[in-house]
Amino acid sequence: MKHNIVTGTAITVFALSGIIFWETGFVWLVFIAIALAYLAVTAYGSFKIQANYFLKSINTGKRKSIALTFDDGPDPETTPKILDILREKGVKATFFVIGKKAEKYPELLRRIDEEGHIVANHSYSHHTMIAFFSQENLARDLEHCTNVITEILGKTPKFYRPPFGVTNPRYARVLRELKLNSIGWSVRSLDTKAQNKYEIINRVMSKLKARDIVLLHDNRKVTADSMEDLIEHCLQKGLKIEPLSKMIQKEPYE
Repeated sequence: MKHNIVTGTAITVFALSGIIFWETGFVWLVFIAIALAYLAVTAYGSFKIQANYFLKSINTGKRKSIALTFDDGPDPETTPKILDILREKGVKATFFVIGKKAEKYPELLRRIDEEGHIVANHSYSHHTMIAFFSQENLARDLEHCTNVITEILGKTPKFYRPPFGVTNPRYARVLRELKLNSIGWSVRSLDTKAQNKYEIINRVMSKLKARDIVLLHDNRKVTADSMEDLIEHCLQKGLKIEPLSKMIQKEPYE
């Protein structure tokens, strides 16, 4: 992946710089500059899932439509409201669920599935420090979420979205081991920061185009409040909303 290329390039530049600048008295300044540049690129790659720096994520679709995706549920207060609107509008979405919440609200998970939406893995713990988990702990966490979903629905999810969109080399190895597809996004609603529904609608619609994957959160009241208008704006713009699996042409379950 890009990380390996950047690392190899950095090592090469580091070595050549040592040869070129060794007698100048500036060699340590050059070394520090290279190290800082390398760290900056790596940090950007870690926090920018669309960069595909450590692993290949699916950030856009292959069809001239859009997909709505929701993270951080299921939530007993807001998820049902969103599901009601999706059913009324005839729209199918994808819910990247937190395992411990799915475990707590299995009936809500079943409703998501029964109404034709995709249920996907968003880790079991959604721990704030999950990006720093060891490979073993990361694999255990993701597998735990998969097992919870499988026990409740009888289906094993193949889609996974990293919490906070943060990736690293351990993610690449774990997702390969667990046969999970990393799913990113191309339009971020920033609904976790929105003060009202209009902020969400304006931000999404100002960026939205065919093949976009939209990131939303179904544990936010403001998101539930925005859904009916957001869907109507998409339809008025001539954008068809399709299931993520159809849009990216990959099966959501084993």
